[in-house]
Amino acid sequence: MRRFSRSVSNLGNLKLRRRLRMSFRSPKKDGRRQGNQKKHNHGVGSNVDQMMDNLYSAVTNLTHKIPRPMKNVFNRMMANKNDPQPHQTRTNLSRKTTMPVPLSKIPSPTKKSPPLSAISSAISNIPTSTTGASTNRKNVQQQQINSISQKNIRLNYDRSSTMPMIETKNMAYVLPIGSLTSIYEKLYDCYCFFVHCSQHDRVCIMRSSSSPFIWLPCVVAQSIQKHSWVKSAKENAAWIFANESNNRYEYFKRNPFYTDIRLIEILRLQLPQTNRFITRLAFYVHIDPEQTSDRFSCCQATDRLDWLDLNIVRDGCVENLWGPELVKYCPALNMTPQMMPQKIEEFSSSQVFHFVSKDGTPKNIEESWLKSVKITENDVERLYYEFLEHCYPSYYMTSDSFRQCLFRLGLDLPDLNMDRLFIAFNYMKNGFLSFHELLLGLVALEQDTPHDEVRIKFVFRYYDTKQYGVLYEEDMKRMLRDLFIITFGEKKLRSDHLEQKTREAMELFKAQSIGRGTRTRQAITWRKFLTVIATHQFRGTSLLCRSKKSIFDHITKRITTQSANQSSKQEPALLRLVVQRKFQSEVCPSCRSKQYRLSPLRLLINQDGYYDRCEIIRPDINKMRLETSQRQTVWANIQRNHLIKPEYPANFFIRKIREFNQTKKYNTLGFMTNERERLYQMFQIMAEELEPMLQKEQRIKQLASPCYIIGDIHGNLEDLMSLELTIWKQFPASGVHYLFLGDYVDRGRWSIECALYLLSMKVLMPKMITLLRGNHEIREIQNKYTYRRELWQKYDQVYGQRFWDLTNRLFDRLPLSATIDDTIFCCHGGIPHQITRLNELEKRIPPVVMSPESDCSIAWEIMWSDPINQDHFMTIQNLYQIRNENLRQGYLPNTKRGTAFYFNERALDNFFAENRLTHMIRAHEVPKLGFMIHFGQKCVTVFSCSHYCGNDNECCVLFAHQEKLRVIRIDTTANQPATDQFQQQSIIR
Repeated sequence: MRRFSRSVSNLGNLKLRRRLRMSFRSPKKDGRRQGNQKKHNHGVGSNVDQMMDNLYSAVTNLTHKIPRPMKNVFNRMMANKNDPQPHQTRTNLSRKTTMPVPLSKIPSPTKKSPPLSAISSAISNIPTSTTGASTNRKNVQQQQINSISQKNIRLNYDRSSTMPMIETKNMAYVLPIGSLTSIYEKLYDCYCFFVHCSQHDRVCIMRSSSSPFIWLPCVVAQSIQKHSWVKSAKENAAWIFANESNNRYEYFKRNPFYTDIRLIEILRLQLPQTNRFITRLAFYVHIDPEQTSDRFSCCQATDRLDWLDLNIVRDGCVENLWGPELVKYCPALNMTPQMMPQKIEEFSSSQVFHFVSKDGTPKNIEESWLKSVKITENDVERLYYEFLEHCYPSYYMTSDSFRQCLFRLGLDLPDLNMDRLFIAFNYMKNGFLSFHELLLGLVALEQDTPHDEVRIKFVFRYYDTKQYGVLYEEDMKRMLRDLFIITFGEKKLRSDHLEQKTREAMELFKAQSIGRGTRTRQAITWRKFLTVIATHQFRGTSLLCRSKKSIFDHITKRITTQSANQSSKQEPALLRLVVQRKFQSEVCPSCRSKQYRLSPLRLLINQDGYYDRCEIIRPDINKMRLETSQRQTVWANIQRNHLIKPEYPANFFIRKIREFNQTKKYNTLGFMTNERERLYQMFQIMAEELEPMLQKEQRIKQLASPCYIIGDIHGNLEDLMSLELTIWKQFPASGVHYLFLGDYVDRGRWSIECALYLLSMKVLMPKMITLLRGNHEIREIQNKYTYRRELWQKYDQVYGQRFWDLTNRLFDRLPLSATIDDTIFCCHGGIPHQITRLNELEKRIPPVVMSPESDCSIAWEIMWSDPINQDHFMTIQNLYQIRNENLRQGYLPNTKRGTAFYFNERALDNFFAENRLTHMIRAHEVPKLGFMIHFGQKCVTVFSCSHYCGNDNECCVLFAHQEKLRVIRIDTTANQPATDQFQQQSIIR
C-alpha cells in the first residue's frame, strides 16, 4: 500500500513544496556519512554549537528519505572522535514524516535562541560528505532553513515522578468528549483538535475520566464518510466547548469562537481481521479572544478541558501525556495558521507484517529474529490489535503509555527498569514508540532471540541512561551489578570489588575522554563496546535484558484467558485456567470420595450382544440394612424404572424399530402405519413423562466424560442403527454419556422412526442421554421441508398432524447446548453474538421456546450460526460493504443462510475466555469426511448422516475421554441413502 505524505512550510520569502513517496521497506545503502569528517569550528558560541549539532543531524537525515531499520541503527553514530561532546544523531519522527525534522536534544528553554543571521553564517561551516557532490548545496541549505522553521518533535525522557499503574477495567485510557465511560468501540473514527489561544499562548488539552492521562480534545465521528469534514469539525468543536449545554452549542454554531479552523492531518488505519479502515482527522483551531464573543471565555479549565503553556508543550516536557500528537502539531515560532503543514498518512494491515517472513526464508535480521522465536502472523496481528486498542486515539506510545501497556499485557519484568527499557525500545530516539519498535523490543526480550549486533545495541541503549551514545563509568557499574545478580542471585556484592571490576571493564573497552575542560569524563563508545563483545573479550551481556518467560506465549494465553485471575503470576496461565475451572465451586468429581453400592438390577445381554431385559435381585433388597420405610422407598424407585417393564413404550419402540430396520426394504411405508391408534397412544404415554423431564433440564446441560457426540441424523435410520451397533449396542448397560447435537428429522425418509428411537433412549436413561435442539426441530422449518409431509403420508392427515404436534411439543423443551467437563462447548450451530457468558445464557433462554426466531433470538443464533475463516470473513465484509459494531467482535451476517451470524476465531476466543473453555463441537454443516476442523483445532464440526442429499459424505462421531477428542468414522457404505427422494434444490443444513 502506498503512503503519501505532504507538507508545506514557509519562512520569510522562502517556500518549499515537496511530495515524497514513502515505503516501509528500508533502503539497502548505509545511513552513515561517507568519507572523512571535518572538525567543527569551536570558535562559535555555545548556543551556536548546539544549533550546529541540530543542523548537522538535519543534514544527515535529509540525505535519506526513510529512516534506517533497527538492524542498522548502530551505523548512525557520529564518527568524529575529537568532538568535545558525543553527538546524538536523531532520526526522523517516523517512517512517514513529511518534513526533515531534526530530532537532536531540544535546547534548554532558559537559553536564548541565536539570531537567524548567526544560524545562517553557521550553515556555511557544516562539514559535507566527500561522496555527496551530487547534492545541490543550495537545496541543502534551503532544507536546513525549513528544518529550523519546524519545531523539534521529541519528547523528553526525564520524569519528575513515576506514574502508578492504572487499572481501567478494560476501558480506554483516553475517552472522547461526550462518550460514555463504558464506550463499546475502542477503535472508531474521530475528530481531534489542536486548539491554540494566541493571546495567552496556550493550547487546550483533554483530561480523561478513566485515567490521569491527557491528550488532544477529541470526539467520536458519526458517519464520517457521509458529511463534510470541515462542517462536522466546526460542529464538534462547538460541542467540545459547549460543556454539554445545548444552548451554548447552538450559539457557538452560529457564532464561532475561533478565527480559523483548518485540517492539518488525515490518518487512516486499516484494522486487522476485518480490513476496515478507521479515520482520525486532526484540525488546527486558532483562537483570538479579542475577536470572539463575550460568551466565550478562553483558557478556562473545566472537568474535561484544561490549558497548557505552548512553550512547555514545544519543549516536550508534558507530564502524563498519552500520545505525542500534542507536541507534534505544535506550530513553530511566528507561524501563521495558513503556514501549518498538511499531511495524509495511511497504514495498511499488510505493513504490520513487514518483519514477518513471507516464504519462511528470512531476508533480514528482523525476520530472522521473529523466526528464531517462532513468532507467526497471528502473534503479530494479536499484538497489533492490542497496540491499537491501547494507544488509540493516538498512534504512538509515550513513556507512561508504554508502562501501562506492559501492565495491560500482564508482563511482569521486575528485574528491568521501565524508563531505561523504554529508551532501549525507542531506537528512533524521539521519545515515543511506534508499533514496530514495540514489536522488535519485545522480541529482543525473548529468551531465544540471538545476541547479534542488533540486540547488543538494544543492551547498549538500555544502559546509556544519558542518551549520549556512550557508556560512562556509572553505566558500566550498573551493568556489572546486574550481571552479578543474574549470575549469583541475591548474594551481596562488595562495593570495593565492584569498583575494581568497573575499572577493569573500562580499560578492556578502551574508554576514551569525552567532553572539555573540567567536564572531561571517561566513556565507552558504541563501536568499542560492539568490538569487545563481538570478539568475546567480555562475556555475559547475552543474559542482560531478558524475560524469564516467553512474552508472546504469555500474550497469547492472556488474550485467550482474559477473564482468568491475573494475580497469581507464578502459575502457568493454562494450568491456572484448568485449576480454576475444576475447583472454582467445589471439589472436582475425580477427587471426591467414592462410595459404591450394588445395584438391585441385573441386566441381561443376548447372544447377539444387544440388551435383552432387566431383572430385580430380590434377595439383595430384602437383606439391605434399611428401615422398613426406606426399603419401601427403594422398592418404589425400582418399580418406577422402565427398564424392568418390557411392555413399556420406550422398550417396545427400541426393540420394534430395530426389527423394522431389517424389514423396511420390502416396500414398507413406515413404522406401525397399520396401527396408528396404538402407536399414538403409546407415544402419548411416553410423551407425558418426557415433557416435564425435558422442561426441568438446564438449557445449557453440564455433562462429564466419557461422552460420545453425535451430529445430524436427518431421518437416516440405517445410519442410526449402524451407530447403535458400533457405539451403544449394549445400551443401557454402558456407562457412557451420549450427546446428540440436533437435526433428527427432515430430509430423511425415516424421520419419525429416528425421533421415536431417540426419545425412547432419553426416557429410559435420562441422565446418560442428552438431546439438543437443532434448526430442523422448529415448526417453520419442518413446514418448508419434509417432516410434516412424511407424517401425513404415513399416518394420514389426522394422525400425522397429531404426531407432528406431539413431537414438536417435546422439541420445544429440548436444551440448546451442553458443556463436557466444563471445557468443551457443544451446540448445533454456533455461538450467539449478543450474550457470551454461559450463566447469562442460562437465564435468558426460557424452558419452552415454540418459535425461536421471534421468541428467543439467542436460541435462534445458537441453532443457525456458522464458523468462518478469516479470509472468507474479509471477503464477505468487503463484498457486501458491511459496517456495523459486530465486526469488531468478530461477527458477520450469515449470507449463506440469510439469518443469524458468521463468527471468526476472534469471536470464539473471546467466548472461550469469558467461559473458561478450550474447544467447541457443533454440527449443522456437511463435511465430506464427516468432520471438519476450524481455527487450529479449536472448533470441530461433526456430521452423522452419510450420503446426505446425494452427497458422498461419510458418517462420523466424536468421543471425549481422558482429555482427548477422538474422531470415529462409522462404515456406512452398505447403507441405503435415506435423503434421496426428499432432496430440495436449496439446501439448508
